[in-house]
Amino acid sequence: MGYYGVVSKGCERCRRRKVKCDQRKPACLKCQKSKIQCPGYRDLDQVLFRNESERIIRKARQLDQPQPALGQEVIATSSYPPKNGLATACEAPPTSLPLGISYPPSQPVNNLGASFFFTKYTFNEVPFCGDYHDWLTQSYFNDGSVLQAAIEAVGMAGISNVSYAPHVASKAKEQYCKAVTAVNLALGDPVQVAADSTLMAVILLGLFETVNFETSDRYDYWAAHVKGATALLELRGQEQFTRKRGGLLYILIRSQIISACTQQHMPVPQALVQATRDFQTSIIRQQWQRSNVASRGSVCQISFRIVNLGAVFANGEITDLGVIRDMALEIDRDLEAWREGAPSGWAYTRIDASEATPGTFFDTHIHVYPSLWIAEAWNNWRALRIVVNKIIHQCEACSDAPRDARQSAPLSIIRELSTDMCISISSFMGTPRILSLIRPLFVVALEELNTRSTRGFAVEQLRSIGESVGIRQAGLLATTISKTLDESPRNCVPLPNLFTIPLIPFF
Repeated sequence: MGYYGVVSKGCERCRRRKVKCDQRKPACLKCQKSKIQCPGYRDLDQVLFRNESERIIRKARQLDQPQPALGQEVIATSSYPPKNGLATACEAPPTSLPLGISYPPSQPVNNLGASFFFTKYTFNEVPFCGDYHDWLTQSYFNDGSVLQAAIEAVGMAGISNVSYAPHVASKAKEQYCKAVTAVNLALGDPVQVAADSTLMAVILLGLFETVNFETSDRYDYWAAHVKGATALLELRGQEQFTRKRGGLLYILIRSQIISACTQQHMPVPQALVQATRDFQTSIIRQQWQRSNVASRGSVCQISFRIVNLGAVFANGEITDLGVIRDMALEIDRDLEAWREGAPSGWAYTRIDASEATPGTFFDTHIHVYPSLWIAEAWNNWRALRIVVNKIIHQCEACSDAPRDARQSAPLSIIRELSTDMCISISSFMGTPRILSLIRPLFVVALEELNTRSTRGFAVEQLRSIGESVGIRQAGLLATTISKTLDESPRNCVPLPNLFTIPLIPFF
């Protein structure tokens, strides 16, 4: 029997949130206050002592046997590139990592990479669950799968960042090159070019660049993968939305395309506009609306208008700050209308968390959402409103008109929504969905109109994400922004470009 030390006696929900549980029966007080069914308590005898005999015997036998391939049950539970398409060069990302793990892992590093990917970067919950999750898992095990090398490359890159393991980073780059080769072969096949696995592999290549995003030198590689995925989205046409998986893949690449457009000061491409129209009218989205997965309005289409507004300003097509302000005000009204029309099942509650350990929650409050998918949707909406109100505030600050109460409204909105995003963080802790916080946290941390304490909290959360799940980009953002926290806010600066990082796709 193996002894596993002192363990928490709290209910499962309190343990996951790392808050003190009063252990009341049949339900603890915190669950009752949240109006959530208490999951109950563990049998501590089963947790403290476990029969390890079979595991030890298995381990001893494996010492004399070749390492087995990673089983499905493990995963189920656990030079610049060309400008006209996918990155074909396999130049390695920079490797300025401190010396870390120097001993070989007990399992083949490919297996560890796949396990890390499925544990840290995927989740099996609505809407990315059921058939979709099974398909992604099974695709990894198919011989010759275009996804296999890409999944291993992303996972090994994450491991190398978390563990500071240069030898794993080297293996990750090898698998990345194999994945690029496999994708290029699929693109030359008239059948495979439109397959779900091909689009997914391209998305994963972009994720690899995000995980390794240490300097801007790799930006063009990421952008090339996004451009290739956009071309595939157009090639796949309306037929892709006759299947749930097609709709999910569209969601995965959509934010990447929007991000690339903003960084390059380009309007949303027609391929994404048409794909979005097809998706909005598809049976898939109608089913999601009935099952409370999708809202009636489209925040995505509103975000297109923000991207296009930034493009026309950057290109000099519109220079009148009054016109830009009016356009931003109209977008903000539509965002507020979306909130008012959100499904009743998307409502969340704000409860007191003053009894929690200091520093665990922001502003001693927590949000309770129906699901993390819905929590992510609210954070996307908040980020968009912050960007729009920043534009409004700057237009008014830079105009010749006298300062008045109008400027206080955008400031109040920005700070309120930034606080809400920081409060929402506790809902994501310990889940793969925590990756969805990178962009919202970046928006909050970068916003000079926020208080230093709010910005500092966002910076520390970014740093924590980078260290816990191996997203190098998050740590880089934290380090960069932390250097500006003590600078005085500027009254009039160029209009913001707050989407200047690759957005994380989720699987």
